[in-house]
Amino acid sequence: MDRTQRHPHQGRIVRTIQRPGVDGVRALAGCYTAFILDHLGKYGAMTRIAPLSPGMQVCGPAVTSLGPDLTVRRMAIDLAQPGDVLVVAAGGVEDYACFGDGTARRMILKSMAGAVIDGATRDARFLRELAFPTFVRAVTPRNYHYPVSAEFGAVNVPIVCGGVTVHPGDLIVGDDDGVIVIPRESADSLAAILPQALEAERVKRQAATRYEPFAVDTELLERGYQFE
Repeated sequence: MDRTQRHPHQGRIVRTIQRPGVDGVRALAGCYTAFILDHLGKYGAMTRIAPLSPGMQVCGPAVTSLGPDLTVRRMAIDLAQPGDVLVVAAGGVEDYACFGDGTARRMILKSMAGAVIDGATRDARFLRELAFPTFVRAVTPRNYHYPVSAEFGAVNVPIVCGGVTVHPGDLIVGDDDGVIVIPRESADSLAAILPQALEAERVKRQAATRYEPFAVDTELLERGYQFE
């Protein structure tokens, strides 16, 4: 391997990371991704990564794995704590799987919250039966031949997943709309305001009992639209 082409963090295994407060994680787990993203200025949404099954939800601190290598991912899981989310920067490869139900079963035994894979999984039926929150780009029966010699990975370093930079300890929230990343340093402050804001939104929506016009005529006229 030409070491001049290595990722700046390749070869690092970071054992200890900082995480958001447990109360903050619990509070944000009750909010949906689109609502949170509105309060993040629309930034932090991963692209092309979706839940393996409708209704899957995940919320927890990120434990990051650079590259699809099996041993590196296992190290990340060993270092994870209950409630963590495994986030794998697998380069967006959809032709080879780097996740499956065997790994998921081990993660369940450790009470991990779920997995987000910027790549593909296999064993989709078994993962659905386990109801393990799994967010991926694709599904394929073809697995990598391990070790992935072209990859020299890392654990708990900044990675890019779904086009978004993820730092270890950032809060990962996923649901039917996709996956978002909340910077760790913002999680607790958001948790202090979003549950109340979400409840206010729910009350407002439930209060509507008849159609009220949006009354946007004036705005459209000011923007140059013509009514005929």
